[in-house]
Amino acid sequence: MKQLKNLLLIFVLLLISFSGNVVKAQELPPIPVDVQVSTEQFLNFGAFTVGDAGGTVNVDHTGTRTWTGDVTLLNLGGPVTPALFDVYVNPGTLVTISHPASFELLGDNGNKIYLEVNSYSTGQNFISTSAAEVPNSIYIGGTLQLGNSQANPPGKYSGTITITFNQQ
Repeated sequence: MKQLKNLLLIFVLLLISFSGNVVKAQELPPIPVDVQVSTEQFLNFGAFTVGDAGGTVNVDHTGTRTWTGDVTLLNLGGPVTPALFDVYVNPGTLVTISHPASFELLGDNGNKIYLEVNSYSTGQNFISTSAAEVPNSIYIGGTLQLGNSQANPPGKYSGTITITFNQQ
């Protein structure tokens, strides 16, 4: 009988030693990616004139306006502003800003000028550190490439630019 008790004790000990707690867990689902972008302000170069040699007008992401060549900046009309986009993403999301190298803007006179988007308050890549409900305010500026006064006579020039915000 004592041997049976010993065998039973050994069996129970073996059973206890081989029975471990098996924990199974499912990997957490990835954080939902919900990127929203809204345009809060348009890029505006203000008023200027172009002479015989042409030139450029630049508005950087801080709203500073500069020129090159035969251009005269005028303090008329609406304020000079960089474009402003509010980007809502999850914290830690890497966002890349992309767009074509230049955009064609048409004048009400039928002429064209070209816009290069080239100034960003965050750089073309940034990682959101804001809470998802707090916007990342991205200011973007650019440069107008202007021909001479005959190629770009006075008028209103406008167009649509497409800027893509890709999350990584």
